[in-house]
Amino acid sequence: MPEVLQQMLNYVIAIYIRLSAEDGDLSDEKSESNSVVNQRAYIRRFIELRPEFAEAQILEFCDDGYSGTNMERPAVRRLLEQVRQRKINCIIVKDMSRFGRDYIVVGDYLEQIFPFLDVRFIAINDSYDSKDHKYGSAGLIDVSFRNVIYDLYSKDLSEKVRSTKKQLAEKGYCVAPYAFFGYQKAPGNKHTLLVDEDAAAVVRRVFDLFISGLSTTEIARKFNAEGVLTPLQRKRLQAVSRKWNCVDQNKNYWTSSIVRKILDDERYTGKAIYGKTTRKKVGSSRVKAVTEDQWTVVDGAFPAIITQEIFDTAKSLGRSFHLGTTGKSARIFYRKIRCGHCGLAMERLQSSHPCYVCRTDRYKPDIGCPQDRIGEKELEQAVLVSIRTMAQLVRGAVQAKQRQSAKDTRYNQRLDRQIKAHQNSIQMRQQEKMAAFEDMVSGKVSAEDYQHKRGQCEKHIQRLEIKIKELEDAKRQAKVEELSADSILPYTNVRTLTRELVDLLIQNIYIYSSTSIEIVWKCGDEYQRLLADTTKKEAAEHEQG
Repeated sequence: MPEVLQQMLNYVIAIYIRLSAEDGDLSDEKSESNSVVNQRAYIRRFIELRPEFAEAQILEFCDDGYSGTNMERPAVRRLLEQVRQRKINCIIVKDMSRFGRDYIVVGDYLEQIFPFLDVRFIAINDSYDSKDHKYGSAGLIDVSFRNVIYDLYSKDLSEKVRSTKKQLAEKGYCVAPYAFFGYQKAPGNKHTLLVDEDAAAVVRRVFDLFISGLSTTEIARKFNAEGVLTPLQRKRLQAVSRKWNCVDQNKNYWTSSIVRKILDDERYTGKAIYGKTTRKKVGSSRVKAVTEDQWTVVDGAFPAIITQEIFDTAKSLGRSFHLGTTGKSARIFYRKIRCGHCGLAMERLQSSHPCYVCRTDRYKPDIGCPQDRIGEKELEQAVLVSIRTMAQLVRGAVQAKQRQSAKDTRYNQRLDRQIKAHQNSIQMRQQEKMAAFEDMVSGKVSAEDYQHKRGQCEKHIQRLEIKIKELEDAKRQAKVEELSADSILPYTNVRTLTRELVDLLIQNIYIYSSTSIEIVWKCGDEYQRLLADTTKKEAAEHEQG
């Protein structure tokens, strides 16, 4: 098999497709929008017309209904992960804005990340092919300017969408992408809500049971025993679950917080309520709460499921259940403690000796989580010891790594000299090729002689480029990493545990029993790799000794 054909068989093209939710053309009956279909056909036609891609493998990544200012889209994350694993050679999009509308982030990928990973990037409608543009060239400057325009356009569009939604909300129209539990979108009119009788019956029952004297926990337990569908399960059943597919169906059940959310939702009286939160700025994903006097509230916007009187009665009964203050807790382990058996958050019991316990058994007794309690003070001491131990282990590994770095530095310097020499040779061959071309134009040599000389130079250049790539790969493998794991080093003798320290170092803490815990470190993978590398080197030195 010819070498070029073999290379193309191993060549992987990723086509990336995106449609914003604001672009519309989505409905419960469609699995994807027409725009997605059009983008796919457009890109595949582009590939078919280019012989260089004839034998390439094609992968597709699609985000349907995601904003271009958000780079945490599911498909784009999968795409970039495969890029980092060097499984993709080329990315093709319809235009630059499909990949992203944040010009700074997109610019980093085009100018830094993709070139470093040898990934070709093509934006068809922008006439951009990274193979034809080097950093700083007029083509890339034009692309950077275009990305700025995309970013400004996206923010302007977001502001217009927000303004339009506010105007619709003030008229009582539904502006949410999905109907909330108890309702469904009217066929052919996405701004009108109709009562979903099956779900509405559950809502009415929640209020009736609560007013009759059952607590939110008792209601949740009752619904779980009866197999009543949760709001999320209802969404999935209605095939509007596109963004909820990642949820484990077996771990979704009624809890007191779900019941409380229904009891606190005044929209069930027929009121449209809009503007409880707002984005801190256009294009930002961060939101902040808005005071109640600034909400947009429209009475009688859609059919009521319960009366205002029933809602007010439940609200008055529920006041006694609202304990503590709202807002971010100052507790050391806030949102860190999880049950090691079911994986759900454990409840902190407030007393003179605070402790943590799993409450899943209250809602789903069949799961069988043990009811062991672990005291907060005992947990603090265990975590402190673990932090000090891990810090000491990492410090020893880092010191060993630093001793190795001196050798690595000399090795890298030698590689740099070899790379520089090859680059100089390439420059000389380029000059020879240009001189041969000038000789042909002036008539000093024939076209055949020029073609022969040019072929020799290009073959030599190709061999040198392969050598440079091999040297750069070797350099990357020998590189001493800048470890974020270093963040734990100052805490080898820490005596006091704080909320800030826990947030800095720990992702989660899993409790299996009062004597068995597991800490998931934020830099756990780096700790493991660093310690494993050190262990291997010590073993190798021991064998040599």
